Amino acid sequence: MFALLMLSSTFSSLPFWICYFWCGISDILDGLIARKLRQQSGIGAKLDSIADFVFAVTILVTVGKNIALPMYLWWCIVAIALLRLISYSIGFFKYRTFSSLHTLMNKITGISIFAFPLLYICFGLDVAGIMICIVAFLSSFEEIAIMIKSKELNRDIKSIFM
Repeated sequence: MFALLMLSSTFSSLPFWICYFWCGISDILDGLIARKLRQQSGIGAKLDSIADFVFAVTILVTVGKNIALPMYLWWCIVAIALLRLISYSIGFFKYRTFSSLHTLMNKITGISIFAFPLLYICFGLDVAGIMICIVAFLSSFEEIAIMIKSKELNRDIKSIFM
């Protein structure tokens, strides 16, 4: 819900930062609380993946509305989205369900996307954008490889190397 409220705020405004930090804190806390109370579930994992996706899209739209992204970053974003679509399609046809994975690289990608506003302020658009694109490409390729290689769906797989 807070991710959607970010859409109506200006990048770097107080309402943006309040929603932004609440999204990050709630994402961290929901997982910790579920694990602590031993209440993890398949539906919870799916909802977490959907919430992460909504947050990432919201950051992209908010940034896109307020910052002129260079064309190479738009091409990277499109390529990463296509790779994700390929991965989800492989998973859907192979396992007959939505199949986003909670790999370490996907978590690092999520943290990177969450950190974008801070990275942008500290390092500028090019460095922040390239850093996130590299991490997102690596996690996308890893997820595709896992989908192709795995016989059974394990949403909590840590890496193709573990």
